[in-house]
Amino acid sequence: MEKENIKTVDIKDFKDSQHLLDYIDDDFAIVNSLEGIPYSNETIRLECFLIAVCIEGCIQLDINYRTYQLQAGELLLGLPNTIINHTMLSPKYKVRLAGFSTRFLQRIIKMERETWNTAVHIHNNPVKTVGDGDDKSVFGFYRDLIVAKINDEPHYYHREVMQYLFSALFCEMLGQLHKELECSDSADRPKESIKQADYILRKFMELLSKDKGMHRSVSYFADELCYTPKHFSKVIKQACGRTPLDLINEVTIEHIKYRLKRSDKSIKEIAEEFNFPNQSFFGKYVKMHLGTSPANYRSRKEE
Repeated sequence: MEKENIKTVDIKDFKDSQHLLDYIDDDFAIVNSLEGIPYSNETIRLECFLIAVCIEGCIQLDINYRTYQLQAGELLLGLPNTIINHTMLSPKYKVRLAGFSTRFLQRIIKMERETWNTAVHIHNNPVKTVGDGDDKSVFGFYRDLIVAKINDEPHYYHREVMQYLFSALFCEMLGQLHKELECSDSADRPKESIKQADYILRKFMELLSKDKGMHRSVSYFADELCYTPKHFSKVIKQACGRTPLDLINEVTIEHIKYRLKRSDKSIKEIAEEFNFPNQSFFGKYVKMHLGTSPANYRSRKEE
């Protein structure tokens, strides 16, 4: 019964808690407390990448139906689709959260074998100790710089600066986790195994990453992986809670947005680049997913 009442939490859900936010935009949120956070007392499914740092006290919670304790000096890494429930807080606690949207992850991460291995490692080891040494100093520099920019007077390129700072911090964290995985004993590697549905999801995400929005049908990817569209759709939904078409469109529109903003090509040329039959079909697709025409989106500064 519990699984039927799962609430999803994305970056946008934090916007109603402005009094707890140090920073928020469409891709990132920095939250300074759990008080009043949406669905904090319910079973939730993350639709973002979450980092929770325990500064004081203790937090006990279930992550993917396994119980963990988060002590002062430890952090929790929550992948998209992570299930969190039964959260209990000590009388005196202090925690900070950082959220990264799935759109952001798709923009900066190339899904390949090493990336997937790191993700599986996070899934199996979601609680980490903040260590001493050079790596802590590096992350301390990022923290101080991000805090300084949050408190700085915004300028025309402020959002771009924040995007690049968060991107660098996130990639630095992945690099450290990859080093940790490489240093682990080879005897422990079999424990990082995943079930078949997750394996199919991995192969699908690898294909999506390489495809870069060129193909937009479920049947194309099902054929590539040698499954019927019906079975493929069922397995992907089982593995991540979302349909393959949702994921295809999400990845495609991110690539289209990037080309509209970064390319000097005409809209007609971009439509051809993404294998649309004509500019009209391209315009309808963009409007369906962005709520505006390609030309209007291209002219916007804030996106």
